[in-house]
Amino acid sequence: MRGALVSVSAIEDDEYPLVAQWFRKGLVGALSTGSSQRFTSTSGIRAAIESGPEKFAMVRTHEGVPVGLVQWRQRKYPGSYTVGGVIGDSELWDSGCGGEASWLLVHELFHAHNAHRIEFITAAFNARVIRMLVKSGMVIEGVLRDYLFLDGQYHDAIVTSYLRDEYYGADESGMTGDAFFGDTVPASDKAEARALLRDYMQNRRFDDITRSYTKEP
Repeated sequence: MRGALVSVSAIEDDEYPLVAQWFRKGLVGALSTGSSQRFTSTSGIRAAIESGPEKFAMVRTHEGVPVGLVQWRQRKYPGSYTVGGVIGDSELWDSGCGGEASWLLVHELFHAHNAHRIEFITAAFNARVIRMLVKSGMVIEGVLRDYLFLDGQYHDAIVTSYLRDEYYGADESGMTGDAFFGDTVPASDKAEARALLRDYMQNRRFDDITRSYTKEP
């Protein structure tokens, strides 16, 4: 998955120590919109990522530099997901990289995995993520009271979500959906293929009808 600022793809073997570093700093728990788990070793991180219910992918700049993570988990019912993300490089906070990475993941789930509902849970103190969610038009569903514990105290969390028709309805604004990230197969290619098949079938049916009337008894 590739956007204007970053790309999102599988975590490489030599990147796990960096991921472990982000977990140890508490960044994934404090700043992400998903998991709050912490692990203390590179092997623990790798085992959790490879076998846990949550899936992770690396966010990289177009120069190939790893700068953060996105994560997702399928809920109880098919088509329902919880997603999150974090930029581990603090110098890139407020750069748009985190927001774009999150929307690349959202687009992938709606556009390639037939998602129906995508949910974000973020700490009420996370101004960056809340700003992004409000700007995107996601629906704020409610507040989870004392949901997170950080820096010696409990904090509320905010639940927001996007439904499939809401996401594709945003295409006209150019913010999300096809208009933002495009299709795997361009729409023009799909249209050409349909036209070729339609012409072939129409001609084939005409030829079959012609043969049935001209066939000698």
